[in-house]
Amino acid sequence: MQKFKFDYDKKNDDLFLFSPKSKSKGSIELGDIVLDFNKKKEFVGIQLINASKLIKELVNENSAIVRDILNNLSGCEVDVKTKGNLLIIKLYLFSKSKEVTPIISVPNIRETSPALAYAYA
Repeated sequence: MQKFKFDYDKKNDDLFLFSPKSKSKGSIELGDIVLDFNKKKEFVGIQLINASKLIKELVNENSAIVRDILNNLSGCEVDVKTKGNLLIIKLYLFSKSKEVTPIISVPNIRETSPALAYAYA
């Protein structure tokens, strides 16, 4: 599990979590989720667009509680595992009052994709 830095834009309800140790060299957009990868094709960040709605659906929590956590976010950790052809991303989002742990499963990138080809050229 890694400590990630975070930035939450309240106005646009946009949450960005990123590794302070690595830089993004390519991104893949999957609906309201944007995944960032470094030049070694390792996961280094995630952006959640419409974050409160997405997190609410993932953790089955009250909308007001999710918004309160996001508005008062004090820390986050990310645990990434590979299972078969899936990348399982477990987000630990902390506020002073509560913690939520959404889990996101996406296809694991093993082959060079057109979306990442530019970053690795």
